[in-house]
Amino acid sequence: MLTGYYPEGVVTATQIKGLPLNLKLLPEYLQQVGNYTSYVAGKWHLGFCNTKYTPLGRGFSKHYGFYNGHIGYYDHMVGETGETAIDYRNDTTVNYAAYNKYATTDLTDAAIEFIENQNPDEPMFLYMAYNAPHSPFEVDAKYSNLYTKLRGGKRKIYLGMITALDEQVGGLKSALVDREMWDNTVFVFYSDNGGGTRRNGQSGNNYPLRGKKDTLWDGGYRVPAFFHSPLLTNSGYSHNGLFHVSDLFATFVYLASGKDAYAVPSGIDGMNIWESISDNSVSPRNELVYNIIEHSTSSKPPARVVEQAAIRYNNYKLIEIDAGVSVGFGGLNDWITPPENSTDVIGTPANMNAHTIGSYDYYLFDLEEDPYETNNIAATDITNLSLMLTRLSAAKGKAVHAIDSTTSDNGLPSNNGGVWGPGFC
Repeated sequence: MLTGYYPEGVVTATQIKGLPLNLKLLPEYLQQVGNYTSYVAGKWHLGFCNTKYTPLGRGFSKHYGFYNGHIGYYDHMVGETGETAIDYRNDTTVNYAAYNKYATTDLTDAAIEFIENQNPDEPMFLYMAYNAPHSPFEVDAKYSNLYTKLRGGKRKIYLGMITALDEQVGGLKSALVDREMWDNTVFVFYSDNGGGTRRNGQSGNNYPLRGKKDTLWDGGYRVPAFFHSPLLTNSGYSHNGLFHVSDLFATFVYLASGKDAYAVPSGIDGMNIWESISDNSVSPRNELVYNIIEHSTSSKPPARVVEQAAIRYNNYKLIEIDAGVSVGFGGLNDWITPPENSTDVIGTPANMNAHTIGSYDYYLFDLEEDPYETNNIAATDITNLSLMLTRLSAAKGKAVHAIDSTTSDNGLPSNNGGVWGPGFC
């Protein structure tokens, strides 16, 4: 969303680089084309070894939140690489004062303050990067107790966390209405990935989609999202087109520029989808790259490095992975019903077997006919397998792995002022 490009892996706590500085980010483009002021509340997770990698160095005027990928909801602490310390900031200041404030609520309060201090006659971009419902699973019992069908456990807490999040999103909308900004606002809500499931100690659920977070199945990638705006020509409908989060970059630049198509930079992966969403017309996107990565099977040597990739073109999806390796790197490649409703809508899968060519296993699905990925047709639909292999090869040729993954113990809190923060690169 911030670059317009397909994403790479996450930036870890002690990594000595971040999202490459040669990439111009969305808030910088918005300022250039429309003189926007940009704010971010919540999770960053794009590098922080030096302040130039942090939000205030990448075009945002204010940042209230944290640098890593998750925090405790009340203590705002993060445990990474064997050390635990606070990771909560008000701009560059470590935010000890917010201790014991529930993060979902506290982040909303900060965002509402941004809105209240913003001149309503001047353009604003608010990136509301909630950590909810990421682990750890913590919420006031008044939310989790709403789910009476569940006796207890993480799933009940998880659903309560989503309810608390929903309440806070409503608060954001109310703040925009109160400031008389709502009628000129485009409001987008989306999730960053599919949920982890109870089988791996998590609490999300993607059923009837297959798989979970960290897999190449649609359960790991396909997520709920919506646009809401008085500026939409059509509303109250569900769009069945293909969209990717990078499309938000192109769409926001287009809108901020006064709908100047030439303002959207060329060569990016994202596409302007405003007309598709507003007019309920055909999406300009017919291809989507899920991932092209290498993955180590263990953090300890001798680890095996394996490759995995997936691409979609129109209604076909191809997964390629080293032969004999689990698509999800750890299993959980099937369909997992939620505990509050275990009704099986999948039945017996038609064909779950991999089709092996050389050193790779392949899975090919027609998602229009088989949206839950139950029937691997790679061995029987040779024509479309060949087409998808060609498109995957082309995507691999364009893929750039740009982030240096080198780490340094200088980033550990014990070596860096007792907190997670910049100052070690």
